[in-house]
Amino acid sequence: MPSPLNGNLILGLVAIVAVLSTLLSLAALAWLIRPRRGRRVAARPAFTPPVTILKPLKGLDEELEDNLRSFFLLDYPEYQLLFGVADQDDPAIAVVRRLMAEYPRRDAQLVVGCPPFGLNPKVENLASLDRYRKHGVLLISDSNVRVRPGYLRETACYLAEPGVGLVTNLFAGVGEARSGAIMENLQLNGFIAGNMALASLMRITCVVGKSMMMPAEVLEAIGGFARVRNLLAEDQVIGVLVRKSGYSIRISHHVIDNVNVRRGFNWFLNRHSRWYKIRRQMATATFVAEPLANLAVVGLVWAFSGDSGVAWGGLAGLVGLGMARDAIQTRWLSGRFPRLRHLLFSPLKDVLLLPLWFDATVNARVQWRGHRFRVGRLTRLRESRTSREVRRRLRRARRFRAQHGPSAPLPDAAPAREPRRPLRPGPELPGTPQDLGEGP
Repeated sequence: MPSPLNGNLILGLVAIVAVLSTLLSLAALAWLIRPRRGRRVAARPAFTPPVTILKPLKGLDEELEDNLRSFFLLDYPEYQLLFGVADQDDPAIAVVRRLMAEYPRRDAQLVVGCPPFGLNPKVENLASLDRYRKHGVLLISDSNVRVRPGYLRETACYLAEPGVGLVTNLFAGVGEARSGAIMENLQLNGFIAGNMALASLMRITCVVGKSMMMPAEVLEAIGGFARVRNLLAEDQVIGVLVRKSGYSIRISHHVIDNVNVRRGFNWFLNRHSRWYKIRRQMATATFVAEPLANLAVVGLVWAFSGDSGVAWGGLAGLVGLGMARDAIQTRWLSGRFPRLRHLLFSPLKDVLLLPLWFDATVNARVQWRGHRFRVGRLTRLRESRTSREVRRRLRRARRFRAQHGPSAPLPDAAPAREPRRPLRPGPELPGTPQDLGEGP
């Protein structure tokens, strides 16, 4: 039986690992966004190629009109705005038309309807928009982000560097008013931003689809949107493929705003449940180690496993460090400190994320954009509509056919469901994770 002393020593070492990983990510973020303080922005080349911005839309995201308006007000010589919606009754259509009437001189177009393309509805929308692209550089941008006028200039300038094939951006969660939005923004500004910066400095692929700028020839070289049409993490896989093709990836110092205002508790849990399952498939090693960087969880385990005041002091120190990290990084990214009462949600969301991590180890199902999927290798999507009983009967029917021949009458088989939408032929991804490499 291990002695209490050995147990306390192990938990103390785990706490040290959690503290060091937090401090490293904090330092990495500070280094990455240092140009925002005005020391090196002027030194970057003024590279402003014409850009086409692809904006896939679905429904009314929070403050959608203000988010989209920020793209009409960009300070950039030449760019094209393409807005895409799949359904003709989508309420986002009225918002886009209002803005196009308000800014008639801006090169903007609304595309309604998406030809069948794949299981990922966002990629289907992007592929539909790409048919109307005019320029050789494209920017994929989500509908829930808001930018400042210098966004394009401070992102495109990185493409002037030799060998750069993709530029992405850090993002700051802003606008929180309800519990889900508060926890989401603290998680984005704290753990997510810090580890994204650390991965970038370590040359580990980490790409988030909220903002992705790349030359069209690079996208075509990796197989285009068809290559990722059936994947949940199309952004990360695009980044992995770009790096495997010999290009480098940069993170711009321009931080964009990710607007979360009235998000609820269930929305927060569902979102991070999906993100955990993505990380499990795309970066298994870092996924397995992730609880070791969860400051509040490590502190609680240490406190309740120890029999001295040192362990409880460690809990207070670890929780305090997590709150300080979230507060400082929110200030760096958004220019403001979170409210003190909002910071009380910092250890709470860390504890709530642990069951989601455990769920991701055994459960491959996700709910996304009104559809239920199973997430497979490399986040490949599979329909998940049939019940467990129906799947059991289908397996039994297949075994019966294998034993008695395809023409034998089935004793108790349910018909298989048709796929949600037909798929266009296109290049497939390699069959194993080793073919693509790993990234967080």
